[in-house]
Amino acid sequence: MAGIEMENIGILKTIVTEMIDKMGVTGQISERLEEREGREVLVLNIKTDDAKIMIGQAGDNLFSFQYVVRLLLRKQNEGEIVPFIIDVNNYRRDKEDSLRSIARSAALNVRRTKEKEILRPMPAYDRRVVHTFLADEEDLVTISYGEEPERQVVIKLKEDE
Repeated sequence: MAGIEMENIGILKTIVTEMIDKMGVTGQISERLEEREGREVLVLNIKTDDAKIMIGQAGDNLFSFQYVVRLLLRKQNEGEIVPFIIDVNNYRRDKEDSLRSIARSAALNVRRTKEKEILRPMPAYDRRVVHTFLADEEDLVTISYGEEPERQVVIKLKEDE
């Protein structure tokens, strides 16, 4: 795994394994490298029958789990930053694929109708997926609008700015 040291992968897998053991969750951890926003990121996917517990409503438990793992890793690595994402049964990957599909469809509608498209309210991470996915579209602009938790992504033609 090119840019991420094998030692860090081992430490990270140990932390995750110990945490799920303490939670009483059984599962297998696999790893893969992905490029995200121009950098290499390690994705640890936990395959488990306890996915509902691990993911929680709208991924809240999963985000909290990853946050705690990040804190423990930084403490153990003396502050060294290791880019990683925790996933459970590929929940995040599937959700991001769905968000990209929604963004693609909305972008097509905006181009076809010349009208802005307002997506459903979504959390910051989901909005970021949409913004990043459409960032290279030269004729479109995306903005976040509203207040949490009802914040939405608006997709419109650049000429409408």
